[in-house]
Formats: sequence, C-alpha cells, structure tokens
Amino acid sequence: MFRSWLKCSSISNRLIHTVKRQENSEKKKIIVLGAGWGGFQFVRYLNRSKYDVTLVSPRNHFLFTPLLPSTTVGTLEFRCIIEPVRTLSNLYYYQAYCDEINYKSNQIQCRDFFNSSKGFSLDYDYLVCCHGANSNTFRIPGVEEHAFFLKQLSDARAIRNRLMELFERASNRFISEEERKALTTFVIVGGGPTSIEFSGELHDFIVEDVAKWFPDVKTRVIVVESTDHILGTFDSKLTDYAMNILKSRSEITLKTKTYVKRVGQNEVLLSSGETIPCGITVWSTGLSPTKLTSTLQFLKEKRSGRIYTNNHLQVLVDDKTTINNMFALGDCATPMDQSLPATAQVAVQEAKYLAHIFNKKEFYLKNSNETTINDYPVFNFNNAGMLAYLGGYGGLADLKKAKTTGFLSWLLWRSVYLTRLVSFKNRLLVAMFWFKSFVCIRLLFCFSQMDDDILYFFLS
Repeated sequence: MFRSWLKCSSISNRLIHTVKRQENSEKKKIIVLGAGWGGFQFVRYLNRSKYDVTLVSPRNHFLFTPLLPSTTVGTLEFRCIIEPVRTLSNLYYYQAYCDEINYKSNQIQCRDFFNSSKGFSLDYDYLVCCHGANSNTFRIPGVEEHAFFLKQLSDARAIRNRLMELFERASNRFISEEERKALTTFVIVGGGPTSIEFSGELHDFIVEDVAKWFPDVKTRVIVVESTDHILGTFDSKLTDYAMNILKSRSEITLKTKTYVKRVGQNEVLLSSGETIPCGITVWSTGLSPTKLTSTLQFLKEKRSGRIYTNNHLQVLVDDKTTINNMFALGDCATPMDQSLPATAQVAVQEAKYLAHIFNKKEFYLKNSNETTINDYPVFNFNNAGMLAYLGGYGGLADLKKAKTTGFLSWLLWRSVYLTRLVSFKNRLLVAMFWFKSFVCIRLLFCFSQMDDDILYFFLS
C-alpha cells in the first residue's frame, strides 16, 4: 500500500495509468515546442481533453532550474528536480528537434533525437514556441570546447564528476604544489544568480565536507564579472551586501570589471592579461538564441535575438504582420512593448495566461474564429520579486514590500522553491536531501546514479 501511494503522478498525485490516445479530427491540434518552464507549464495548465496536444522536445523531462546548482555538489540529487514529460496525460510526445517552421502552411519539420537522419513533419492549428535559449559564449575562443555550462542536468552531472576528480587528484602527495594549486582553482565566469548560487553551493561544500575529507587541499574560487557589480537585476543595497559576503570568504576571489579573453583546457586568460591555471571553468554569462530562433525570419530584439510578440504573445513577422495562430513565450521571445527578462517567473506567468485563454470554448471549438484572442486582456507581467542563495545559510530576497538578507532570506528561498516544485514526490525528496546534507556529509565519491539508486531502493 505504501509503495503504491509513493508511485504517484508527478502532476496530479493520482496513480499513474496507461492512456491510449487516438487522433480526433474534431479537435484542434496544438503543437508545443520545448519542455522547459514555458512549454511544460503551458501544457500542464491547458485543458488537454479539448485539444489534440503534441509536445516536441529533445529533452524528455522538465527541469527545476533554480535548484540545479545544488545538484553539482550533492546537496540535492538529480532526480529530485526533474518531472518526466510522460507524466502528463492526454499528450503526444516526440523526443525530437524542430528544425523548421512553415507558418504559412501550418507545418513544422522535425528531426529525431536518436537518429538525426530520420525526419518527419507535423501539422498544427496552433503552434506555441517555448524552445528556450542557449548559453551565450560571446564567441570567445575555447568556451565551447573547454568550459562547463550550467543549464541542463547533464551539465550539472559533468561539473559534479569533474569536481570530485580534481579533489582526488589534488590529494595525491606525489604531485607538485604548483599542479595541486592549479587543480583546486575553480573559475566561475558571470555574476548572475546562477553563477553566484553555484559559488554559494561550492562554498558550503568546501567548508562543510572538503575540509573534513581533504584537509590538505586548499581550494580557490575565482568569480569573474565584466561589470562593476554582481546580481545586476537586484536592488543595489542587496548587491553590495552580496559582494561583501563573497569578499569576506577566504577561498573566494571576486574580480569585477574583468572579462575573459580565452579559455584553455586548464587555464583562463583575462582582459587584464593575467593567465589563471585552473581545474575547471564554469560559464554562466547570459543567453543567446537557439539555432531554430536564429533561422526564423521574424521581428526580433536586436540585443538578445529573441522573437518579438505582441501583448497577446502572438508572433510578429514585422511591424504590421501578426501570425494569429503562432505564439512564443519564455526565453526565446519577449513582448515588443515590454522587453521582459528571460526568467522562469516570466515564462510561468506567460504559460498560465496563454493556457487560460486556450481553455475558453471560443478557442477549442473547431469552427471558432482564431482571432478571438484579441477579445481578451493583454498579458501583463507581475514581478513577484527575486531570490538568491549566497551559501553559509544566507541569501537575498528582493521583494515588492521588503528587501531582506541573511538567514531569513535563506529560509524564504528554501520555502518558496520547495512549494514551487511540481510534484509531491519531488517536494518529499528535496526535503529529505536537504535534511541529509544538514546532518550528514554530501556523498564524496564519483557521482553516478548510486545515491539515487540507494534512495529508490528504500522507497520501493
């Protein structure tokens, strides 16, 4: 009985059962591109019984990205922050890439994720583009080849394995001090929330675990930011607080007004001319358009390359032409009149807004007018605030009515993200691993799936 209760749907918390789908010509077809914050949440809030819904994404799960830095050092395990796409009922799913959109014929061209030579096309009545964005390398030599990104689950796993490799190699008594110093120098490029939260998780890992098990290994973390401050989207007083916290930590060096000119296999060249030998370079410096976004001949924001939409999230071909049945939201797009930040908060609000409209009967009836969206209110973003973790049980909370720092902000950070997880299963797992990390050590071996398997063994 207990085992059956635990095997609950990630979305509805009901027992999972197989659902056979058959195409219904009486229903309108919606194709959603992407399983990120925009795509997954749109499908989640959509009344899928009223449409033939198809999701196309090379990633077969939704990733709770705010907690991704926690997985790089074992504070959380990878399975805690993913929701499989197939837990959504009444849905067709293709693990594939979308290479081309023909909005005039209402058709997309796709390429199979496992076999790139196998292509297929899909027709639609409505297309919702939520295919996200890539990490921005700024075309700096060596970034693609040698840097570690922190955007996907595979990135976090690669960082985790690399960190443990470096600590084990550095503990070898038969290597030189110069080599040991290089191995335990970690460079983090970027001063945004992802970079700073990763540095905070790394700080906790070094102070609480590495110091115990590798007492002779001295670690140095260098954060490189091109502007004169970090966390530029936060209030200036909170930014100053965060900078002072980082500077007060002996193992962390903050280099502002500095940018990277080249990334080598084991070194980084800075704009100051300094070359830093290092064991790992983690790159998190903003976003750039995906290949699909770049090929689309639509109106775009010049700085970011994101697709412009109107305030109903309909794609704009140019200043005068709107595609009535094509929508874009999340990191790949922004309303032309609002220029919103590429954050999860924006994507979720856009997804809920659009799903609410699609749930109106004027939309799902086969003979309805596709321009009825203009009869509904336009999308308006409601900024609920921003949170960031700094490590050492401290954080920042930049809210509408209050701006707080320290332990209280850390509690708020954990509380908010725990409640924002999609499923009860993941809320339970995250709480368990937070407790484990507090009372026990993080797992100090090469991180494979062993920790996950141990947990699931006891839960099965």
